[in-house]
Order: sequence, then structure tokens, then C-alpha cells
Amino acid sequence: MEKALILCGRTFMPELIQHLNEMIVEQPQISHTVLARELCERLQWCSPNGRLCLSSAKVALHKLNDRKLLQLPKPKGHPAPTRRLRASAQPLPTIENVPRRVDEIQGLNLYLLSGADDPLNGLWNDLIIRQHPCGDAPLVGAQLRYLIGSEHGWLGALGFGPAAFRLSARDQWIGWSLQARLRHLQEVIGLSRFLIRQEVHCTNLASKVLSLVLSRVAGDWQTRYGIRPLLVETFVDRSRFTGLCFAAANWMRLGTSLGLGRLGPKTPVKSPKDIWVYPLGTNARQRLQEEVPKPVTPCSLQESLEVQDWCAHEMAGLDLGDARRNGRAELILAARWRDPRASFAGSFTDWTEAKGAYGLMEQKRSKISMKSLLQPHKEATLARMGIEPVVLLPQDTTSLNYTGLRETSGLGYINHEGSRGLFLHTLLAYRPDGIPLGVLDAQAWGRLPEPSKDERTRNAKSIDEKESVRWLNALAVAAQAARRLPRTQMVVMTDREGDLYELHDSVQVGPPNLHCVIRAQHDRVLTDHQKLWDFMAEQPVRLRRNLKVPRRQGKAARCADIGIRWAQVTIQAPAVGPKKGWPPLTFWAIWVCEDAPPRGSEPLEWMLLTDVPIETAEQAWEKALWYRVRWGIEEWHRVLKSGCGVEQRGFKTDEHLKRVLSFDLIMAWRILALVKLGRAVPNVPAELLYTTEELKVLMMAVKKNLPEVNPV
Repeated sequence: MEKALILCGRTFMPELIQHLNEMIVEQPQISHTVLARELCERLQWCSPNGRLCLSSAKVALHKLNDRKLLQLPKPKGHPAPTRRLRASAQPLPTIENVPRRVDEIQGLNLYLLSGADDPLNGLWNDLIIRQHPCGDAPLVGAQLRYLIGSEHGWLGALGFGPAAFRLSARDQWIGWSLQARLRHLQEVIGLSRFLIRQEVHCTNLASKVLSLVLSRVAGDWQTRYGIRPLLVETFVDRSRFTGLCFAAANWMRLGTSLGLGRLGPKTPVKSPKDIWVYPLGTNARQRLQEEVPKPVTPCSLQESLEVQDWCAHEMAGLDLGDARRNGRAELILAARWRDPRASFAGSFTDWTEAKGAYGLMEQKRSKISMKSLLQPHKEATLARMGIEPVVLLPQDTTSLNYTGLRETSGLGYINHEGSRGLFLHTLLAYRPDGIPLGVLDAQAWGRLPEPSKDERTRNAKSIDEKESVRWLNALAVAAQAARRLPRTQMVVMTDREGDLYELHDSVQVGPPNLHCVIRAQHDRVLTDHQKLWDFMAEQPVRLRRNLKVPRRQGKAARCADIGIRWAQVTIQAPAVGPKKGWPPLTFWAIWVCEDAPPRGSEPLEWMLLTDVPIETAEQAWEKALWYRVRWGIEEWHRVLKSGCGVEQRGFKTDEHLKRVLSFDLIMAWRILALVKLGRAVPNVPAELLYTTEELKVLMMAVKKNLPEVNPV
């Protein structure tokens, strides 16, 4: 091992792992607890109340052992028996005269158990073992256990423990990055056990108990463990329970778990369950998203284009695990730039270069991916964004047709005609004047058929189970960029396909310098039960302007005379699937509409939704001009396909195609940037657009075509 390794949220340096190996060699029978204690002391791995995190350290030791970086000694004697809850062998205490209505229950209270030595510990165990579906399965790790008491007797029990390490629907809803999740996961707790005794039949008792425990669990957890939780999660098996008590207590249902257990893939696979969450404080999601951002050194677009070796500049910091592979990737980009329209093999001057390039693209290393190959360009893009006060971030999806590659694995269907290929979803960075700054994110995938065993409708699924999650993934990348560049206002833009309630919701809990301008697709219901389009039609036209419409789909460019309306609106969450019961969201709607289009032309109409306040006509017009820049991503798609020929590739797998695509994405940005910059700044130096050899050829051509002047 030559580099640092991150496990369980901690950084393991090679020196530390070597030290642990030396301890094992010196003491072959050393216990795992001693090793875990040494690890905690070396890493200062403690909980906020000062206790060593021995359980987490043991998990890290086993992960090091699985990676063959350690050889842990085998435990002495027989394996320790699996821990289970112990019953007291006493009958359950009786309950008397429990009323049918919760407001008639006398002395309803919660009793917090102090630990295993608490005199009521046996009663809690008995209730859970005899009446809860989990039986004698114990709580693990940090925990709080409550008994539900009253003057009528003990009515039930609750138990809280650690949250799931990874949970797709929850992680997407919170919007935290991997680093933020590792940092804040301890501030999320799980309601692991919730039991109302089978003999109790009392309306609204469950929701009342949830209300009581949520009002105190954060303080109780902080008192015992020194951490104040911000969020509670729980799981409901819909085959047994409805979960209505959680809805009545204002919990939010996010989606469905994958049945992988609290720590990830395990056998046997557990049954999928509904995921419910409850924030324990204001701005809980924003606080869980907090992380220490990596600094960015700003660099202007012109400076990055003027560098002598732009390929080295865009690939600076590339890490493919070996310096030779890094250098090979830089040579591939330079070779592709010499003739972007050439095939991949035709980009290289001799067979040795081509063989090395194909070898890199087809290596069986997970570290070589589209994400890792684009990472240095993403950093260079962030540097260019850091100079700008406002950056527009359009995202869109296009399809790449590889139908001719019949033997290539990993491709999917891209249309109803049966064509095969990949979908490509990208997030680009633009200046407000339409000059592209770079590619901030790219996702490529082959569409797989829907699993036949899943009988749920599309509306019943959460966003993380659909292809639509790509819009949220790109937004998460934009949010990370906004945290790293707090002085730059960033505006994510999508067409109608990106009009997702989850996207609007995520923007409003993101960084304060992250905004959106989204073209509405759905005629949403407002809080006063009006529809969006009907409400906006009642608003007066407050501004008229001429908007240039570019050439598109065989129709010439034209100038549209548009009217602009705007108003603040509050929309209700769709009453479908997990979104049912989510809170309403407030936006500003801007309706851009062309009343009298030329004959044969469709009228220009945009219903734009933005979280940026609109108070003046000029602010509304500015947002319309911003959205017009979104067309630039379609130009970029055209450059990618026609200028770089990305669909003229031949490789064995979709992963190889994605790796090659990474270089074309960078080239398409540079081509479009040079074209746009030449138009926006006509006096830009020729050296910025052409090499020395190209300038010599151009000068010779210009001199050859100059008219001869007869001397006077």
C-alpha cells in the first residue's frame, strides 16, 4: 500500500497500517479489542463524549483484513455466540381500562431506560421479544430505549439506534455528498423498534407517542452520547403495516429501501420497506449537507485557452493510479485534438501510439472511468467559474447511437425503433453571454428493461428508482461547486423534462448561491386550488421585448415579439407516491409568450419557474435571457456528434466507449468555446484560435488572394 486509504470515514496512512502489522507479528495472539484500542488512540477516534469508538474501529480492521492489508489473528476458542435479547421469563404486566381515545388516557408518559442494569430492562425485552416482528434481535451500537407508560399500565416500547450507512432515497433527499455523509451520519438516528401492545386499541395513540418521543429524543441522545441528532429515520414493512401513524405525526415518506440491511449487502436479503424520516430541527437538511470545501484557484477563460499546452492544463491533476497512465491520457487528448473528426485509431501517427491508447481504454481497472478522466477538466472548469459573478448551468440529455456495434456489451435501447446505444446527460457551465466554460458533470448509461417482478407504477416509485434521478445527480454536482465557489451565483437550468418536484425541493435547501430556472411542463395545482397556467393568464403583461430565436429544426432564425408576465406562486406537492404529504413550495413564475408568431411558425412560449425573487420587469427579462442560453447545450451536442464524431466508435464494452467519450467531451467544449469567443470578442488575438503552423498557412493563403496593386 503506497497511498492513504479512507475507511469508515477515517484516513489510514501506510505508516499506520504498517504499525498494526508489526503489532500482529510481535504478538500473534493479540486480541482484536487491543488492536481497535490502538487504532482509536492513533487516530483520536472518539465520540463527542470522549469514549473510544471501538466498534467502528473493529469494523475498519475487518475491512483492512478483507483487502489483505492486515492479517488479523483468529479469535481464541469457539466463536462468540450471537447476542440476542434475553427474556425475563415473567408474565407481561396487565393493563386495565385503556380508553378508546388517546385524549382520555391518563398519565401518558415515556420512561427512558438507563441501560442493561435498569430494573425495567427485562420488561422492555419481554415486550419486544413477544410482540414485535423482530423478536429477540438486539439493538446494536448506540441506543435509547423507552417504555410507554400510563396509569392504565405499560402500553408499549420504543428503541432508537444508529442510522443506515447508505440509503439511496434518504441520501438523495438530504442532498449530501459522500464526505458530508461520513461527517454527519452520526447526527442521523433510526427508530429501530416501535411497539403498541396488541391488547391496546386506542385511536391515534401511535401518532401521539411519536409526537411525545420526538420532542425529547434529541435532548436524551445528546445527554447520553454528546451528539444532538438532526434527523430520525425508520422503516415500515408495507406487507404488515400501513404507516399511517407516521403520516399523522407529520413524518415524510421518501421511497423504498433495497432490502440490503443497515450496513449494506448481506445475506439473506431483507424485504424492501418504506422509508420515513422526521427532521428534528430547523434547516436540518442544510446542516447535514455542510462540509469543508476544497479550495479553488480562479483562472479566467482566456488565460486557460492561451496556455501553451492546453491539453496538459486540462488534464493537470489526473490520477489513474500510475504516472504512465496519466501521461498516456494526456497524449490521447492531444492526438484527438489534431483531427477531432478522425476515428479513434486514425488519431495516432503510428501503431505504437494507437496500441498504447487502446491499451489504456481497455484496461480492467475501475479507477479508469469517465468520471476520473473528466475530473481534472472539472477542476479547470471550476477555476474558470471562479472568475465569474454569475454562471449558468444548463443540463440536458441526448442519445448516442451505436446500433452497428452488435457485439458491444452494456448498450441499451434508445428509441422505440429498436436502435441501441447510450444516453448521455451533461451539466455544462456557461457565462451569461453564452460562452461555455467547461463540462461540470457527465453521466452515460444504457437503458435496461424494467424488472418484471416490480408491479408498481411509475408514480409509486421514488426518484432514486427512476432514470429521472440524473437531474438530481447533476444538481448535487452543481451544489458542490456552489459550496466551493461561494462568491459565484450559480443557476441550474433545465427544459421541461427537468420539471421535477424533487428538483425544485432540493434547490431550496441547497447552498444560498445555488438557484434554478426550470421550464415548467406540469400544470401544477397551487395552494388556492387554481392551476398554474390559469393563474398566470390572469396576470397582466408587464413587459414587451424582442427575443432572438436561433435557427432550429430547419427553420430560419427570427426575432420574436414577446410579452412577459410574472407572479409569485406556491405549488402543492403531487398527491402520488412518496411525494404525497410533502410540503408546498414557493416560486416565482415567469410566462414568456409570443402572441403573433409568423405564419408557419409555432409561438414561443416558456413558463419558467425560479427561486430567485422577481420584483422588477428587468429582473424578469434577465431570467428569460438566462434561459435562452440553455440552447447552447444543444449546440454542444451538435459539435459532439458532428464535429467530434462520437457515434463513430467501435469498442467491446460500454465502459470503453465512455472512456473514449471523455476526451470528446473536452474537445467539444474547446471547439464551441473558441467559436463563441471569436463571435463575442471579434478582436481576440489570432494566436488564441490557431497554432503557429495554422497561422503561417493562413497568412500564405491571404497573401496569395490579395489583389495585385500596380505601382503608381
